[in-house]
Amino acid sequence: MIKNKNITLMILGIVAVLLAGFAIRPLFLNIKQNSKTLLIYKETLAQIEKKSENLRGFQLTYETHRADLKKMDQLFIDKEEPVEFIEFLEGEAARSKLTIDLTPVIFKAGEGEVWPSTSFRVELVGSFSNFLKFLDKIESSPYLITLSGLSLNKPAKNTNGDIAISFQMKVYASSL
Repeated sequence: MIKNKNITLMILGIVAVLLAGFAIRPLFLNIKQNSKTLLIYKETLAQIEKKSENLRGFQLTYETHRADLKKMDQLFIDKEEPVEFIEFLEGEAARSKLTIDLTPVIFKAGEGEVWPSTSFRVELVGSFSNFLKFLDKIESSPYLITLSGLSLNKPAKNTNGDIAISFQMKVYASSL
């Protein structure tokens, strides 16, 4: 009888070990895998929350600086259609009592150029004081402009002491 009990106990022990090996062990492995997956989801959620917080901060900063950004955007002309800028130049020349002739200049952009730009050859005829008024208006304009190659000459037609002024004007354009 004791041998039967021992055999029964051994069989129960073997069944318990097999049960632990085949039934309980996969449950623990599944719990371990689910724990790793949960940890990955928590890390992903933390990253998304941080990005969301950064986005909210950026939106607040954008709203604060929206007017400044709009002013900055107005510094650049539309490279494809610089009509507004040309009208500005013609209007300022007319107000300064100068005749103006604009010629687009085509050249290859240098490798060191950060911003795209458009260049014009500008020729003005009028008095020197009116030219200075024109330059003052251009300087205080809302556009980013550089001038180079300034030359003063007598105009082809003999006029009342007027001078012919020519220079190259580089105007920076938006890259969008």
